Amino acid sequence: MPDFARIYARQEYMTPAAAETVAIIADTVRPDESTQLLEVAAGKGEASATLASQFGCKIVAVEPYDAFVHIATAKFWFFNLRDLVTVLRADGRRLPLRDATIDAAYCIGAPSIVGLERGLAEMSRVVRPGGHVIVSDVVWRSKPGALDPKEWDWMATARQITAEEYAGVIESKGLTVERTQVHGYEAWEAYFAPMLAVAAEAKTAQPADVFFADDVESKIALERRAAQAWLDYATFVARKP
Repeated sequence: MPDFARIYARQEYMTPAAAETVAIIADTVRPDESTQLLEVAAGKGEASATLASQFGCKIVAVEPYDAFVHIATAKFWFFNLRDLVTVLRADGRRLPLRDATIDAAYCIGAPSIVGLERGLAEMSRVVRPGGHVIVSDVVWRSKPGALDPKEWDWMATARQITAEEYAGVIESKGLTVERTQVHGYEAWEAYFAPMLAVAAEAKTAQPADVFFADDVESKIALERRAAQAWLDYATFVARKP
């Protein structure tokens, strides 16, 4: 497994346009002290920390990766948010929550990693009627068809799904899509920059870790080419009737 904690060492958000998506969540849900939110695939917990500290809302943050569970937990303790944010090590495809108990659920950049259909179905299940499900993810502007895995690595097996098709999957889970925000290419470069800094530091460290640096740089070069050719990042806002 890649050393995600090291790769993302210089950034708190680990997907393009994550801060913009958090702003969309805040503007849509308008949480307050009585609001109960759910974050699926919480990563380092930055979105939960931001929303809890700004609005005083309560959040259940679900994350399966041990390193990020520890990082997020430490963050909530450091910022005195432990009474507002509960961290659960759990799979987003099997949420340990009762039906219709959450005011709004969100997953930033990871529904396709969690499992798109099952993850959306679970978020829909736990959200109360009238509540929101907000997700961001990679979508394809156009579908290039079969890709050579030697050239395109993980993208050769990735599901090629347009924003319109993605919205259709959301609606198939009993949700109504109210807004689709496709983010500009600059969101990708802002996402790449801290990882490139980590790679540069690895090259000059004592001892240098050239293999790690080259791996990070090659993966970014691959994603950059794909984003320029086919990929977008989009945020979807849906409501449960």
